[in-house]
Amino acid sequence: MTRTLITALAFALALGGCAKRERDAAPRNPTPKVSIVTAVREDVPITLAAQGNVVAINQVQIRPKISSTVRSVEIREGQDVRAGQLLFTLDAREDETVLTRSAALIRKIEADLALAQQTLDRNRTLAASGFLSPSAVDTTQSQVAALQAELAAARSERATNQVKVSYNRIAAPFAGRAGAINVHPGSLVQPGSADPMVTLAQLDPIQVEFTAPERDLPLLLATQTRGALTARVRLADGSERTGKVVFIDNAVDPDAGTIRLKAEFANADRQLWPGLFARVEIDAGVEQGVVVIPAEAVLSGPERRFVYVLQGDGSVRDQQVEVVRVVDERAVVNRLTPGAVVVREGGQNLRPGMKVAPVRPAGRPARGAGA
Repeated sequence: MTRTLITALAFALALGGCAKRERDAAPRNPTPKVSIVTAVREDVPITLAAQGNVVAINQVQIRPKISSTVRSVEIREGQDVRAGQLLFTLDAREDETVLTRSAALIRKIEADLALAQQTLDRNRTLAASGFLSPSAVDTTQSQVAALQAELAAARSERATNQVKVSYNRIAAPFAGRAGAINVHPGSLVQPGSADPMVTLAQLDPIQVEFTAPERDLPLLLATQTRGALTARVRLADGSERTGKVVFIDNAVDPDAGTIRLKAEFANADRQLWPGLFARVEIDAGVEQGVVVIPAEAVLSGPERRFVYVLQGDGSVRDQQVEVVRVVDERAVVNRLTPGAVVVREGGQNLRPGMKVAPVRPAGRPARGAGA
């Protein structure tokens, strides 16, 4: 029993010695290497990006102005139509009959008026010769005036009936593309029906509606006063199309803190379709003398954004920054002094006060913010 105990103690002492030698031989944690860059002051082109929706400049639901029956449908679903092109024809027989009656009434009144005018001229001649009393002339003249008033009223009624007849021919108010047709020959249509006969949308040119933060409004207005605001939209095939901003709303949304805008683009090839999501970029001039660093140098904490600034003794300190915008992977920041050396890569595992081994990226210019 004693011999076994002595053997166990010797084995334990041997293991302890080996572990001590291994601890002594293990290297200490090396100083972390980090990529650094210098914050610089630059003039940065401002490009505002936003997600928007494609909207038609003109879109209208075609509805009848009178209650009638569809006589014929002159277009197909999805057809491109011209301005003024006939879309639907309604049953106009009743309105045409009323118009014919109005025309006949006008001809009758015109004949009566001609006869009354001849009588008035004859009575005036007789009254001048003393063969007719002046009162008879006055009576005839009153008849002429009454017939003239009836003729004016009849002509006005005929114009009204002509308008009613025109309601039976429904034409396109502008050039566009027809949607689904909801009526067929023989269908009864009414002005207050729930579904339109067809929806017509203009596709060329077309607009993209989007919003911008209210902080960018002064910049947008200043650029607009100097000329047109250039806008770009990315198409489904990856290409870009250039247009211009044509609308800036007259009020900021107080709940969202945004301003509504619209940009207009040529769309002859129908690449932009109403309702699609689209990414819009606006060239809003140049922001001069701003502090710029690489976007990857900015770290996000629970309540703030910050960067690690390299100090003279080789340690780092955290510096809170405000990111104004990101342009071409460069961050425009406030609260950072130009010339400050910040950690570009490797800051995720750092803590304030840690010593670091700074390394500038190979093949990159010293002005890292412009890289």
